[in-house]
Amino acid sequence: MFLFDPMSNSGCGCSSRSNNMECQNFGPFLAIDAACITPQRTVTEGSIIPFSSGVTPVVLTSLITGLIATPSLIGFGTAIPGVTLVGDTVDLTGVLTEAFTVPRAGNITGLSASFSATLAVTLVGSTTVTATIYRAPAGSTVYTATTATVNLAPPFTGLIAIGTTAFGSGSFAPVPVTAGDKLVMMYSMTTAGVAVAQVLTGTASAGITIQ
Repeated sequence: MFLFDPMSNSGCGCSSRSNNMECQNFGPFLAIDAACITPQRTVTEGSIIPFSSGVTPVVLTSLITGLIATPSLIGFGTAIPGVTLVGDTVDLTGVLTEAFTVPRAGNITGLSASFSATLAVTLVGSTTVTATIYRAPAGSTVYTATTATVNLAPPFTGLIAIGTTAFGSGSFAPVPVTAGDKLVMMYSMTTAGVAVAQVLTGTASAGITIQ
């Protein structure tokens, strides 16, 4: 709607600019014209950090108990299989870590990950691949699992053909990080319903958001 002085402001409005008519500030008026409203853009905050195993195979193994045996680290185009996990920590002293250092304080607010088989294999039971961010404080090489983690779906079971893929996107409370913290992406697998050690080989890619 328009409220204006018809003698001095007739035709005023953004939609009438094609008529070369300009508004003169002769008196109080209110103009609400849809053509004057700039659509609001959705702003997504934070930085996206990508991870990829590249050409290096990711080799995941589970114990006869079904628990994690050896996980793999993935970085920025390479991977390191066969790291030793103790509880929820891993000591990477003297090991190529694939970790990166956080430049400023923030929160990890998102995690998406995928895994694709590169070797055909037959798995018994139900095997779940998990992607987790591990963190070490500045000056340390001991990394501890954070709650930035996601289980990929669907689980791997039966005959796994080359190219079989699972994906997951995490939902978790923001994970705080501080400048100097080191973060690394770790892939692992667990198996349910069997008593046999198993191996799954493939490629992995993931991404996290830090706000």
